Amino acid sequence: MVGCCVIDDDLSVCGQDYKLRYTMRLVTNIQLRVQEKLSAEEDRPLADTLKQWLAPIFESNAHDLDMSFFSQDGQDKLCKHSHEIINALQKSYTLYLPVADYMHVAVVNTDKNDYVHMEGTDHAATFRLVQRVADTIPSHPTAIFAARLPMEMKDGVDQEFEVNMYMATSAVALVLVSAPDTLPELDVLLSGTATGFMVRDSVYTFQNPALIRAEKVTERCYGMLCWPSPDKAPSAVTARGKQSAALWEVRSYAHLTNGTVTETVLSVDTALAAGTLEILKVELQDDGSLKPLENAHVGASVTLDWKEGDHHEVVI
Repeated sequence: MVGCCVIDDDLSVCGQDYKLRYTMRLVTNIQLRVQEKLSAEEDRPLADTLKQWLAPIFESNAHDLDMSFFSQDGQDKLCKHSHEIINALQKSYTLYLPVADYMHVAVVNTDKNDYVHMEGTDHAATFRLVQRVADTIPSHPTAIFAARLPMEMKDGVDQEFEVNMYMATSAVALVLVSAPDTLPELDVLLSGTATGFMVRDSVYTFQNPALIRAEKVTERCYGMLCWPSPDKAPSAVTARGKQSAALWEVRSYAHLTNGTVTETVLSVDTALAAGTLEILKVELQDDGSLKPLENAHVGASVTLDWKEGDHHEVVI
């Protein structure tokens, strides 16, 4: 009993329950976007198929949730980490944490995405989502959502925190509104999009760019899930040595029956934003080239009888 007077009653280092509610949120209404672009009666079957392909991507449903809590004492160290399978649009958790100030970082849908992984997870300042480094990768299989939230914990006070998860990825659809009866084999690729995402600062990075190979939704529709494009045109010149105002590009390679390949580069000068879908409507010509329709922000460059850069014809 004599020692009671020397007991430290400061319980701030002890843990306390805090409630966090996670909600997935989208920036745009994808259903309305498809209806706006494909409103004609003859486009209805294509619009329905595109909606079906987009449904699991834009339904705001999270498969897995990764939660990290970093100190805000100047050291920016990871204090607590948890990874859960949720399969839900919304989820609430009660976590036991010491009373302190935290920077909370959360991401969803990384488990089933073989082309995006987390790096620098020991500190909030370095926590990033990185796309696989390769010349060409398939369309991302899942949409990534992310959030960052400064949390000021109060001792002895029950607190609830609302964590709004916003979509960090984007989608592009190339739609052949008009085409010849016999369609050539098409390879569709996307370039100019980001390769990483700094979650705490909500900043995209563009190192080690890769081409995104489109998924063939139907014979007349190709879809790509990717990171967003830059907001401003890059200063670098194109492969043809010309200054480009394009923020991102869609490239198609039509393999014709005569053995030649026609390359079309669709250059877009408006940004591809996170959480949005961009639909490019085109007309496929007999020579395999693509003609943009209804979009003044899309330019086209066509190369007939295209050859890969390391292949040359030697005239004897």
